[in-house]
Amino acid sequence: MSVRVRSKKIVKRALERAGIDPAALRVRREPEAPGPAYVYANGVSTELPLSAAEQWRRRNAPPLVVALFGELRPEHVLWMVGIRERFPAHFLVAPDAAAQVSELDPTFYTLTGVVGPAATARLAPVLRWVQRLWRRCDLLLIDLDADPVSAEQLLQLQYASRTYDHDEEVGVITPGYVVDDVVQPGFDFDRSREQFVPTGAPEADHGQDVIPRYLLTALAHGTLIRAEAVDHVLLRSGDLDHSAGLDGDVSLFVARGWQQNIRTLGYPSIRVHRGDLPVPEVTPLHREWLLERRVTGRDGRRRVIFVLNATSVSGGIRVVFEEAEGLAVRGFDVEIWALQEHPDWTDLAIPVTTFRNYFDLLMALRKEEAIKVATWWETQQVVWLASVVTGVPVAYFQEFEAWFYPSQRLSRAAVAASARHEFHSLTTGSYQASELKSVGLDPAIIPVGYDPRLFFPSTRVERRDDTLLAVGRSFFQKNFALTAAAWSRLGDQRPRMLLFGYEPDILKDERVDYVVRPSHRRVNELYNEATLFVSTSLHEGFGLPIIEAMAAGCPVITTDAHGNRDFCVDGENCILVPQGDPAALAAAIAGLIDDPKRRQQLSEAGLATAARYAWPNVLDELAEYYARIL
Repeated sequence: MSVRVRSKKIVKRALERAGIDPAALRVRREPEAPGPAYVYANGVSTELPLSAAEQWRRRNAPPLVVALFGELRPEHVLWMVGIRERFPAHFLVAPDAAAQVSELDPTFYTLTGVVGPAATARLAPVLRWVQRLWRRCDLLLIDLDADPVSAEQLLQLQYASRTYDHDEEVGVITPGYVVDDVVQPGFDFDRSREQFVPTGAPEADHGQDVIPRYLLTALAHGTLIRAEAVDHVLLRSGDLDHSAGLDGDVSLFVARGWQQNIRTLGYPSIRVHRGDLPVPEVTPLHREWLLERRVTGRDGRRRVIFVLNATSVSGGIRVVFEEAEGLAVRGFDVEIWALQEHPDWTDLAIPVTTFRNYFDLLMALRKEEAIKVATWWETQQVVWLASVVTGVPVAYFQEFEAWFYPSQRLSRAAVAASARHEFHSLTTGSYQASELKSVGLDPAIIPVGYDPRLFFPSTRVERRDDTLLAVGRSFFQKNFALTAAAWSRLGDQRPRMLLFGYEPDILKDERVDYVVRPSHRRVNELYNEATLFVSTSLHEGFGLPIIEAMAAGCPVITTDAHGNRDFCVDGENCILVPQGDPAALAAAIAGLIDDPKRRQQLSEAGLATAARYAWPNVLDELAEYYARIL
């Protein structure tokens, strides 16, 4: 597939500053208006361009059998003629419609009893007919009680079925449906309720209904089954005992396909209108397939595989490493799989299994019986695909990553579309939980922790009364510009500014000292030396540096960054200042510098707050969470 993409330099720089390797992410800049398709490193793509599909049709389009169910009306006959003009198609028509098609060329239709009313028709006779008489043809199912797909829509479905998937495993593709003006991209399997649920109409619309998504079930109408799937997917006789008509047969066909690594893709930018949306039933086959999973090794230990896009310097990546090591100490068999090598910036006791790209990682991961944890939105589809047949998928949200794309509409849509009911969802705070609930998830909440052996009040470091400490990063979410602006407003009264990170040129001033890439021990010394710690982030998934500062007894001034709402209480353990108000921040800095008693009160309250977030406590809760899965 030829996909035209352009990198967005500002996002690339921001990711680098966040400690995330853009080469691993391959973040692409998408068009804001309709235009060329683009693809992410994990294979998620937007709509494929019709011009490319037309070129493909002229060279490669396979012949097509169209099975028509329901009452054939005159407008359907005209539609058949239009399809036949574009495609090498043959139609299966119920015998009672002989009069309606009598004037058509008899070579492109067959009157047969394998089709009829959709309520009583079955899929197996149609599949047998195709294999017996028209093998190597794609099969399109059309319920004439709904709007049939147009020739252009059919072309895109057939083209996408062969070009969307990197490993060419798509065997079934289905359109999206419009019911009561709501776009329904398909169905998810809700593990908590053990039933299929429509994915449309979430509370928060990020445009996710334009993103293709893999589906574990499908309805018959508009579904295209590739010739390869017709040949290879076996519907067992016992499966159909639990099927409710044609839709039920298709749902079971999809299930059997997945068990043979033949995927079903929902393509919701192709939309057909219908009057209702029957929800597929969960049969005994579905329950056995989706709910009965093994996640232990031969030694009886629960296996957990964390999947990362990168291992470079990042607070979020450090959290994953510490959680992985904590679970290993608590008896879990833990592995880390990533697109980068073992890190050289931290002492990670667990080896990193490295893969060249997401597709190689997926092929290896889907063989593993384990709890598989996606740690970044691009790893979610990989983990999901790798858990369709074996293991259990967990989506770990340190934040809802749509925040990384403030001006990229389709990227936010791709993030939202990756959040699925099939995951066990876990996040770090109530704000992220509310964001995830707005897209249909109900995650568990377990906070991030800090290591009390690394961050603590030190008797060997004397706390100064003239030093403001901050993380010196230019990543837009950190909003360091507010800290710098407020500090500058203090003029000759501005305190010494002590910064740490890996951008020593972020602020040049005679009163600024920058510590480049300090060790954990050195960071703790900085927290103990500083008069106060300032954090002015626009958004944080949690706000770990604030907890670390509190654990070291350093008074904190911060903004409401969403993820810190669970533990930052204005006037009790910190001072909260408004976003975008350098004057208020400057006044808070000056006031706290001049008030030792107030600093002592905030320090004592901060120490009490931090104690609740020490890693031993958090990791015990995390171990209990992973032990409860299944």
